[in-house]
Amino acid sequence: MMMNPKCRFSIVIFTSFLLMQEINSFAKDGKLEAITALNIIGNTRTDMCSAANLDLTLDFTLWNGYTNLAIYNANYMSTRIYQNKGTLESIPDLTFFNFARNVVITGSPKVFSSGLAFEPGVFSRYKEFAPYAYYKHGVIRLYDLSLSYVYTSVDSEWYYKLKSRKWDNASSILTEIHQRNGSTDMKDENVVLYFAQKEDGYWSKPYFDCGFNNIWLVTFSVPIFGQDATGNPVFKGIAFIDMNLNESDINQCDIDDDDESADIFLNVFRGTHKCLPNTKCEFQPGLGFRKGSYNCLQVNGSFFNSEGRLLVILFGIGFQIFWTAW
Repeated sequence: MMMNPKCRFSIVIFTSFLLMQEINSFAKDGKLEAITALNIIGNTRTDMCSAANLDLTLDFTLWNGYTNLAIYNANYMSTRIYQNKGTLESIPDLTFFNFARNVVITGSPKVFSSGLAFEPGVFSRYKEFAPYAYYKHGVIRLYDLSLSYVYTSVDSEWYYKLKSRKWDNASSILTEIHQRNGSTDMKDENVVLYFAQKEDGYWSKPYFDCGFNNIWLVTFSVPIFGQDATGNPVFKGIAFIDMNLNESDINQCDIDDDDESADIFLNVFRGTHKCLPNTKCEFQPGLGFRKGSYNCLQVNGSFFNSEGRLLVILFGIGFQIFWTAW
């Protein structure tokens, strides 16, 4: 049966009106960026891969412990660069891959991948070098990112943001070294070493790693330092970790509807459910980084889910009605 053109036009106008009302409502509540991000997440498909970034203001407090893995690697590399007069020529390639792999082993499953990326000149045998370790089908794979990726370009947020900073006031510590050569004590040596702290690091925006891993990630990177001829700090590269967002649940229920059911990092999505005013949002954990992981529970005990189809389900003593909110 063909719909009357005037009727079809009226439906389009009414639907557009409802959509604008919803957008205005969430904008007033300060949730517009979260709603925009949820729509991007919902429209991102691995079979039609395209790069996507989420413009969100996030709280990384609960992930601070993982940043120490990258900070340790960065400061170790800074020390070795100092000891080797500005280069890392004496260290075999596999050693760098092992540093990246050990971070993935230690931080799994939250840490999906890890790596190092060095400035040109740190190695004479390579123009660029970025040893990288990541999970793939239950196996940790080692790969040099520089083989397929120009990480030094301005498009590499996780690298360029740190490279472009001024590091004149980088943290430093005076180290007194007392060594021996065989059975002979050597003369004490005092050296100044520059080191990175958590505050020096950079969290990227969440992004869909299209084509390589095809998952949602967020990257924390921290600088590696060398020294110039006058002893001032010089940027020499980064150490980084990639946090796996696919394993994180998105809780859209109101912040006071349940307790510690969701990561504080994702609290930006709280309060973006579409349950009716006379219903209570009930979070459904375990569904991963996707929208709509909730049911709407009415006061009288009936349920609505978040997928939009009308369903009737028998629970032995009665019917439970489910309605999708998205």
